[in-house]
Amino acid sequence: MFFPTQNERSGKRPPPFRETSPAFGKRPPAFRPNTFMYLKIPPFLYASLNGETTHLPSLLHPNRKKYGIVSANNNKPEKQLNPDKPSITCCNGRSRQLATSLLPIASQQVNAAPEWNQNQNIQSTQNNKVTYQGTVIDENGEPLPGVNITYKNANGVGVITDIDGKFSIAIPQNIHSLIFSYVGMKTQTVRVSSPSEKIKVRLEPDAVSLQETVITGIYTRKAESFTGSMATYSEKDLKTVGNQNVLQSLKVLDPSFIILENNLAGSDPNATMNLNIGGNTNIVGLETEYSTNPNQPLFILDGFETTLSTITDLSMDRVASITILKDASSTAIYGSKAANGVVVVETKKPEAGRLKFNYNGNFGIEWADLSDYNLMNSSEKLEYEKLAGYYGTLDESGNIIDEYYRELYQQRMLRNRQGIDSYRLNEPLQTGFSQSHNIFAEGGDAAFRYGIGMTYTHTNGVMKNSSRDILNGNVQLTYRIDKFAFTNQTNITNTDVENPTVSFSEFARTNPFYDKYNEYGEVEQVMEEVRSATSGTQYITNPLWDFNQNSYDKSNQLAFVNNFQIEYRPISELRIRGKFGITVGRNNAEVFNSPEMSEYLTTETLKKGSYKETNTKSSSYDGSFDVSYGKTFGEHTVNAIGGMQISENRSNLSLFQAIGYTSDMFSNPNFSNGYPEGGKPSSSISKVRHASYYANFNYGYHLRYLVDFNLRSDGSSVYGVDNPFSTTWSLGLGWNIHNESFFRPNNILNYMKLRYSVGNPGNANLNAKMANSIYTYYTNYPNMFGLSALVSTWGNSGLKWQRTNEQNWGIDLEMFQNRLRLNVDYFRKKTDPLLLNIDFPPSSGISSVPMNIGAMRNQGITFTGSYIIIKRPDMNWTVNANLRHITSEYYNIGSLLEKYNEKGRTNQSLIRYYDGASPTALYAVRSAGIDPMTGNEIFIRKDGSYTFKWDSADEVICGDSTPDVEGAFGTSFYWKGFSINAIFSYRYGGQAFLSTLFNKVENISDVQVKYNQDKRALYDRWQKPGDIAKFKRIDDTSTTNMSSRFIADDNTLELSTLSVGYETTTGKWLKSIGASSFNVRIYGNNLFRLSTIKEERGIDYPFSRKISASIGVRF
Repeated sequence: MFFPTQNERSGKRPPPFRETSPAFGKRPPAFRPNTFMYLKIPPFLYASLNGETTHLPSLLHPNRKKYGIVSANNNKPEKQLNPDKPSITCCNGRSRQLATSLLPIASQQVNAAPEWNQNQNIQSTQNNKVTYQGTVIDENGEPLPGVNITYKNANGVGVITDIDGKFSIAIPQNIHSLIFSYVGMKTQTVRVSSPSEKIKVRLEPDAVSLQETVITGIYTRKAESFTGSMATYSEKDLKTVGNQNVLQSLKVLDPSFIILENNLAGSDPNATMNLNIGGNTNIVGLETEYSTNPNQPLFILDGFETTLSTITDLSMDRVASITILKDASSTAIYGSKAANGVVVVETKKPEAGRLKFNYNGNFGIEWADLSDYNLMNSSEKLEYEKLAGYYGTLDESGNIIDEYYRELYQQRMLRNRQGIDSYRLNEPLQTGFSQSHNIFAEGGDAAFRYGIGMTYTHTNGVMKNSSRDILNGNVQLTYRIDKFAFTNQTNITNTDVENPTVSFSEFARTNPFYDKYNEYGEVEQVMEEVRSATSGTQYITNPLWDFNQNSYDKSNQLAFVNNFQIEYRPISELRIRGKFGITVGRNNAEVFNSPEMSEYLTTETLKKGSYKETNTKSSSYDGSFDVSYGKTFGEHTVNAIGGMQISENRSNLSLFQAIGYTSDMFSNPNFSNGYPEGGKPSSSISKVRHASYYANFNYGYHLRYLVDFNLRSDGSSVYGVDNPFSTTWSLGLGWNIHNESFFRPNNILNYMKLRYSVGNPGNANLNAKMANSIYTYYTNYPNMFGLSALVSTWGNSGLKWQRTNEQNWGIDLEMFQNRLRLNVDYFRKKTDPLLLNIDFPPSSGISSVPMNIGAMRNQGITFTGSYIIIKRPDMNWTVNANLRHITSEYYNIGSLLEKYNEKGRTNQSLIRYYDGASPTALYAVRSAGIDPMTGNEIFIRKDGSYTFKWDSADEVICGDSTPDVEGAFGTSFYWKGFSINAIFSYRYGGQAFLSTLFNKVENISDVQVKYNQDKRALYDRWQKPGDIAKFKRIDDTSTTNMSSRFIADDNTLELSTLSVGYETTTGKWLKSIGASSFNVRIYGNNLFRLSTIKEERGIDYPFSRKISASIGVRF
C-alpha cells in the first residue's frame, strides 16, 4: 500500500488546475483499438487498481500525461492494465469491474479525440442515438476532470470528463437519465431530455468515502484494511454541532470522547477541559497530584505532538479532519504515551491551481443560564433568619426577645416593605459576544504549493472581565522535485486572557434585602455592621464594590511553532521520511488585588493589596525518522514502517509576590511595600526527554484477513534510572466478511467487518521530577561550608512504568445499500501499576514519596449508528445515535490510600479509594429520612439496624456519578442546499451529590445563616411531632453529616445543537462578487436542559446558552 503525503492525508481529491507546460499543449497519441494501456502510477496515490494501490482521481487529473498514460509502444510500462478483466478498488474498499467506464481501454472500438480538450467516447454500434454535452463541477464550482458518465444497462459504455470538466456522450433515444460518479463524491443520477441544452452537474463530496482513510499521524491506511478501533470526523461533521470548539463537537459526535462537566467553572472560556477517551485509567479525584491530567489523551497536530490548549484554541475553519484512535492496535505505535487514546488533527492543506481566497467568519452571543438557581427573596430570607434563630430566642408570640436583634430585624423589614428586593445575579453578568475570522490564501502548481492564513478569535464570556483573544498567523509550503517532497508549516499565536477577580458565588450568597446603591447612587463597601457575641463586629460587604475595583487577573502567551518534513521515494513502494518540529513560547501572568478589596477591610495598611507575577519560558523539539514500505503481491498486501523519535520539553518558571499598596491607581511592584512575610522570589526548571524506537507491520490476504502488529520501545526521564526504558506492543486482527468468496452481493448486508486487538500501551503523562529527589537551597543563615540545601521531595529511582493491558472487540456493519451503518466496540482495560505520591511519617523529614500502588480495571461498550431515510441527489434525511456504558474499579490498593479516605470523611466528600470499588462511586451513610416524632435524621448501619448516631464506619456505596448509559441522538435533513440539524444529549442511570441541598438547605451554620440560601431551606421543614418532612427543623444549625439523603438519580436530556444552514455554488449572484461558493449556518447550543434534580450549576462561573452563526465564502 502506498502512503499519501501530507497534502493527501486530509482525504481531499487533488484539485483541478491547468498545466502550462508545453508538454500539455501537444495532442496525445491516438489510442489504437485492442491495445494495452499503461499507467505510470505516481507514488503518493492510494486507491487499489487491479489489486494494487493507487489514487484514482489523480489518474484522471489534468496531469495524467505526466503520470504516464501512454501507448505500450511509446514507453516502458510500470503498470499494465488487463483489458479482459480490469477492476478498481475505490477509497471505500468496494471492488468493481473497471470495464470501459473508467478509461477507454475495453474491447470495443476506441477512437482518439481530435483535440486534447475533447473526450474519448466509447462508441456503440447501435443506431438512433442522441448526443448530450455538458460540464461537471465540484462543490466549489471548479471543473472536475475524470468524472465517469454512463447510464443504466450501458454494458460498459461511458465517457469521462476532460481537464475542463466537459463531456459529450451519445446514448440511445430511449434513455433519459445519466449517471455521474467520481471517487470521493456522491454519485448522481441526472434526468436529460433536450440534447440542445448544455448540462451542468455539480457533484458533492461523499463524507463517508472521505472518512474511510485512517490517519494516525505516523502512517495512513485504508479503513477497510485497518484492524484498530477509530473514528474520523470531517470539518463538516464538526460544524453540524457548533462553530467554536472542535473538542466540544467531538463530545457530541463520538460516544467514547468524554468531557466531564465542571460545575465550578461552568462556561468560563478560559477553563481547562477535563477529558478522556473510554474512561479513566488513573486514580480519580487526585489529578492535582500530577503536573498534568494523567487521564488526558495524546494530541497530534499534523503529525507532531501538541498540547490540549493548542487544540482547544484551534480554529475549526482550519481543521480538515479529526481522527480518534481508541484501542491498543491503533494507539500502540505511540507507546508509553497512548494508554489514554490519541486524537489526531489534520489541518487543511493548500490546493494547487490559481490563487484562491477563503473567508470564514463565526459570530455568537451567549447569556448565562440561571434556571437552576432557586434563591430566596427578601421576605423569604427574613422569615428564614427569624425561624432559624439568627435573631435569638422568640417568645410565645413569635417575637424577637433580644432588643438589639429585634431592632436589626425591624430595620431589615423596613427595607423590604420599601420594596428593596435586590436581584444581584445579573450584576457581574453580560451578554457574551464571540467572533472569529479566518482568511486563507492558497495556490501553486504540481511542484510548489503555498498557503497563507490568519485567524482572529475574540471571546467575551458571560461574566464581565472575562475574555480570550487569539491571533494566529500560519504559512504552509510544499515543494516537490523529482522523488523528493518538502513541507514546512509555521505558526505564530498570541493569546490574551482575562479572568474576573470576584467569584459569581459572592453575588449568589448576598442577601436581597440590601440595596445595591445608597441614596446617592453610589456603591458602598459595607452594607451593614452586625454585632456578634462570639466574633465581635461582622461587616456585611458588597461584592459589587469589589467587582468595581481596579483588580485584574490577566495573562499573555506567545508561541512560535515550526514543523519541517522531508520525504524521499526512491521507488514507488518505499518512503523515507524525516520530521523535525520546534516550539518556543513564553507566558506572563499577572494578578493584582486592589487594597480597597473587602478582604483587606481589617488588614493593617502596610499589608493591603497584593501583586503576583508568574513568567514561564518554554521550548521543545520533536524529531523523527522513519522508513515505510507498501506493496501488493498478487493476493497479498504488505505494509511496514519502522522509525525512531526523540523529543525534549523544557520549562523555566519564575514568580514573585509583593504586598502593601496605598492605592490601586498603580499596580507596578515598585509601588508596593515589599514581599509577604517570609516570602521571596522563586524559580524552577523542568526538563523531560523521550527517546523511542517503533515498528508497525500490516498484512492483508485478499483484503479479507488482516493482521496488524506494533512494537515500540520508549525511554523517558520521567522514570528512574533503574527503569529508563519500556517496551509496548499490540496485535490486531480483522476479517472483512463481505470480501469472502461465499459472500454474495445483496441489498441487505453490504459490509461486515470483525475486529480484535490486544496490547499494552503506557502512560508517561506524569510529573517531570517524579522519580528524582528535589532539593531547595537554604539561604536564611550563612553557612561556613558553603550553600546548603534541604530535601523538599524525595524521589524514587525504582519506579515502574505505568501500562494498560487492553483488549477490544469490534464489529462494523453496513446494510440496506449502505443506508444503515452500525459500529459496536467492547473493551477491557487493566492499568497496572498506578502511580501516586504516598505520605511518609514526619519523622522521616519528607512529606511524601512517589510509589507504584494498586491497579484499575475498565470495561465498557460503545455504539454508533446512522440510517439514511431519504437518499436522493437533492434530498437527504439521516437519523443517528450513539451511546456508551463504562464501568471501572480499583484493585490491589489495600490501605495505601487511607490518608485520602480520612481526608474525605473530614471534608464531607464522597470519593473513597477501596479495592473493588468504582473510582466514581459515592460513599455515604444510608439514611431512613427524618424521624416524624423527633425531627432528627435516622441512619442505617451496615448491619441494617437503625440509629440516630452518624458513624463514618457505616459508609457504603450509595450511588455512582458515572451514568449507566450516556450518549446523543439526532437527525439531519438536506434539500437543495438547505439543511437542518438537531442533536440531543442524554445521560441515564447515574447519581449526583446534591451540594445545594447539603450546603444551602441544611448544614447552614450560625455563620452561614447570614448569607442567602436556597428557597427549600424555608419550606418542607420538620416543625412538630408527626410531621412528614424532607429536612430537619429549621432552627437546627448543627453540622449535618453526609448521608444518602443528599444523593439522587441524575438523569438529563439536553438540546445540544439546533442548526439551520444554506450552501450554494450555483447562485448567479456569486459571479457578481467573484465567488465560487457560499455557505451560512445558524446555531443554537444548549437551548434547553431537563434534569431530575434541582442543583445549582456554575458556582464560580455560570453555564450559558448560545446562539451563533457561521459564514463562508470562497473566491
